[in-house]
Amino acid sequence: MPKGKVQTTGPNQNVNILRWTDEMDQVLMNAFTEELIKENRHDGSWTSEAYSNVVKVLQHAIAPNMTKQHIKNRMKTLKEHFAESYDLFNNLSGFAWNPMTKRFEAEDEVWEGFIKDKPQAIKWRTMQIKHYDTLKELFGADRATRKRASTARQRAPQMQHDNINFNDAQDDISMPEQVVDELDEGHFHPQIWNPLVQLMHNHIILLEHQAPQEQSVRRK
Repeated sequence: MPKGKVQTTGPNQNVNILRWTDEMDQVLMNAFTEELIKENRHDGSWTSEAYSNVVKVLQHAIAPNMTKQHIKNRMKTLKEHFAESYDLFNNLSGFAWNPMTKRFEAEDEVWEGFIKDKPQAIKWRTMQIKHYDTLKELFGADRATRKRASTARQRAPQMQHDNINFNDAQDDISMPEQVVDELDEGHFHPQIWNPLVQLMHNHIILLEHQAPQEQSVRRK
């Protein structure tokens, strides 16, 4: 079992620092994978039971004075590292994940074109993405949902220009395919759907306002 030591540092020696190794990271993620199987993760967040179970596992396997805060800090670092690489490479044409080298690989000309478009990606040409497969299992669904939500937020304002003309009661108020997909998959994010609901509400008010006018014209 990998063993770690929580050290104190600082002027008052009251700041706990834990030096993490790859083996310790793997124990940590294996523990969270078990909690995922137990369904102790809801709406992108780990339950209190999940953290309690993981603390016990790591206190036994790594350090007796391991705390929930140590675990949360490390998972935050690992998740940020994973998110950057996932958002760049997931389903990216021309690249393939190599679990042996722990890198995304592509032909030289593909890499050169990609780096020209996204200079920040150059580091991933040589840097390993450790524990990528496990992190994808833990957080891949969260990243995919967040990317869809971001796309839908960007489309919502555009709908007001593309699909709604308040001078025409018969105008098309159909939603873009991307937004329909969001609804079908059950991803109801208030910051996305509230503007859409308001838009439809305004359209209904307009129809109610125009109906009496049209009836008056017909009577004349």
